[in-house]
Amino acid sequence: MSRIGTIIGDRFRLDELIGRGAMAEVYRALDLETQAFVALKILRHQHVTDSVSLKRFAREADVQALLRHRNVAALLATGVTKEKYEPYLAVELLRGRSLRSVIKSEGRVLPRRAASYAWQALQGLHAVHQAGVLHRDLKPANIMLEPSPGPIERVVLIDFGFATFEGSAKLTLQGTVVGSLTYMAPERLRAEDPDQRSDVYALGVVLFELLIGRPPFVADDDFDLISMHLNHEPPSIAAASPSAHVLDPILGKALAKDPAQRYADAAEMAAAVEHAATQLTE
Repeated sequence: MSRIGTIIGDRFRLDELIGRGAMAEVYRALDLETQAFVALKILRHQHVTDSVSLKRFAREADVQALLRHRNVAALLATGVTKEKYEPYLAVELLRGRSLRSVIKSEGRVLPRRAASYAWQALQGLHAVHQAGVLHRDLKPANIMLEPSPGPIERVVLIDFGFATFEGSAKLTLQGTVVGSLTYMAPERLRAEDPDQRSDVYALGVVLFELLIGRPPFVADDDFDLISMHLNHEPPSIAAASPSAHVLDPILGKALAKDPAQRYADAAEMAAAVEHAATQLTE
């Protein structure tokens, strides 16, 4: 039964279903207080009695409530539906496109543009980490590009469904991992506790993919992909363009197998990207 037209929390009128996952549905909704459209994420009813699902949804709301940065999607409100007691959260409605769609349509982007996207994403990630939060699912599909008055779009990190507070209790079963294997740091694949450097690794993979049009490690099955993350060095991107080689050392450090050999945090990697960008010719 369609919920379009339903008013949630006496404030948000559901306008269109724009996403549906195993855990939640996302609607475009009109905020009757501000007359602006928002994205309203509602936990699916079958999960309302599942304690782990409820805790994960509550954690996502707690995480986003801490984050106020132009490169992170803003949380606007939270609540519970009156009829079915489903938790919901309202966030900034983004009208642009994801990096995934950019890569799919363009194949790869020029180094200066890729560096700008990476630098902005790292600014947002630094704010996330400063709040004591790990994203744990950074990938092109979770990085949006919003129209901007300047020549480069505003980069916005989204989807904190797998995010966690650094050092907090786990909500996943022992021996399981959450997120996409393509962007997962070696220590996470070994089921070790992640930290900020695990997210830095994921953004290194994203930057590599922007420059080349594919991730550094591609395999036909998960076991081979895991082995590549654990044992193989990423290929050079020097052939991508005449000036791309200046980003090679950055990728080498971001994608180091040992977290101790990576950038200590997103701010350090952002500074390296900013410096390298001055040497990019295209």
